[in-house]
Amino acid sequence: MKKIKKIIIPLLVVLCIPLFLAGCGSKEAFTASAQNKNGEIWYTVSGNTVDAIFYVHNNNLTAYDIGNHKLSFFAGKSDSKVLSEAKKIASKQSDSITSGTFTSKIVTDDNSKVLKEKICFKDSSDGEDSFTLINPNAQIKIGNDKYFGYNIKEDGTKGKLISNSGKQVAFDNDKTNNVEQVNQEND
Repeated sequence: MKKIKKIIIPLLVVLCIPLFLAGCGSKEAFTASAQNKNGEIWYTVSGNTVDAIFYVHNNNLTAYDIGNHKLSFFAGKSDSKVLSEAKKIASKQSDSITSGTFTSKIVTDDNSKVLKEKICFKDSSDGEDSFTLINPNAQIKIGNDKYFGYNIKEDGTKGKLISNSGKQVAFDNDKTNNVEQVNQEND
């Protein structure tokens, strides 16, 4: 019996470690998060202030321009409550809710390493806007909660795009629906 325990326990440990590590490494990506059953909420943030809230679902993006609200106001709230608050705040301002489709391009080097991701948003008024995700290592801490996201650049302005999920983020890949891969030379 002791011999069996000496063999089985180390074997179980060796077999279980990869399973535990696989669960720890799950990250989300902006375009892939639109494929989630309930979509995903993203905050555009300058410092700890939210300028806009994006709700992505089924390759559609709804942008709520909310002005300047502290991220802590939204921290810990359910997705439905965040969207309710965003609609309430944005509806008080004219032209502050836009909705439309978006596409993504991942820009890679010659070795297929992703350098950045470009998001192009075409809203219902035939307007077009784009922003670039330049680094998937942005973090903001509010109280005991950490929010993860991207450093972004839009028309020369830099900020952060932070996920409401609490998960770490990564760039999308060319296997994600609605994502095109281009080489940096064809960017």
